[in-house]
Amino acid sequence: MAVALVAVLGAAPASARGLRGLPDWVRPAARYLVGENAIDIASFAPNQPMTRKSFTHVMTKVFGGGYSKTSGTVHTAEVDAALVRVLGRASLAAQLRKVSTPDGWQPQTNKWFGTEIVAREMGLRYDHGTSDEGLEASRDDEMSQGNVAYAVWRAATSPSTYGADELESFSLPNLDETQQKVVQYAFSQVGIPYVWGGEWPLTTSSAYPYGTQTHGGFDCSGFSWYVLRKASGTWTPRRRPYAGWNLPERSSSQMAGATRNKLSFKELKPADLVFFASGGRGSSASSVYHVGVFLGHGWMIDSSGSQDGVSL
Repeated sequence: MAVALVAVLGAAPASARGLRGLPDWVRPAARYLVGENAIDIASFAPNQPMTRKSFTHVMTKVFGGGYSKTSGTVHTAEVDAALVRVLGRASLAAQLRKVSTPDGWQPQTNKWFGTEIVAREMGLRYDHGTSDEGLEASRDDEMSQGNVAYAVWRAATSPSTYGADELESFSLPNLDETQQKVVQYAFSQVGIPYVWGGEWPLTTSSAYPYGTQTHGGFDCSGFSWYVLRKASGTWTPRRRPYAGWNLPERSSSQMAGATRNKLSFKELKPADLVFFASGGRGSSASSVYHVGVFLGHGWMIDSSGSQDGVSL
């Protein structure tokens, strides 16, 4: 009897055994969804695409609805948009998409622009480490079961309402023609994920002059480089309508070190670079750890790991 009892106590349920076999980053999300009867852990494959039918089931179990397609696989932008809606932030996303300058210029944005930003600022995207960046997902990509599980779990348990609230005050100043082109082009990259060392929106091969990327994406300086750096014979950003400027340095600290004209915050104009260091304006260039592109009115656009990609 004692032997039988030990055997029973030592046998973990099938669901627990399945959870233990998952990567650490997705395990809490999977555990939550199993508890909501939203996924079957026996068939859950974190690195495989999620079908729209399965996503509809997940949304029904967790939120009572919010998505209803059943054919094909679900894409990243669909997931982000659905979660933004069920969290009551659809109007904020629409407001961001319709932003214009006081003199009436309005950047052309795709229909996912607002929801991609809001989803990131609410913390619904997971930034994969350097060894797993092939698991990232751009806005038009199929979204893996693991990435969907993480997004739904965060939306249901700990969305950043502060991040969304801050976006309510986003605005643009009047921009000259060149600034409009820069802002338009920077906005077109929203929905591209964060990739450490990344400087191209698509996967690159060894033939790319600046190295291989297992998934398209940008780190902070790679994004600034892509938006502002002068095009060359071997490197020309995709469909960029301006030549760019002399910006040969690659990292944020190198850019800061090579910058001759250092501005105060009050002197910043749209399309200028904004550098971050813990010591502020008096910091050495070597202590600079982040860079973004200034938009005006206290806002910038950048790519950061905390938002897993390009955001405001």
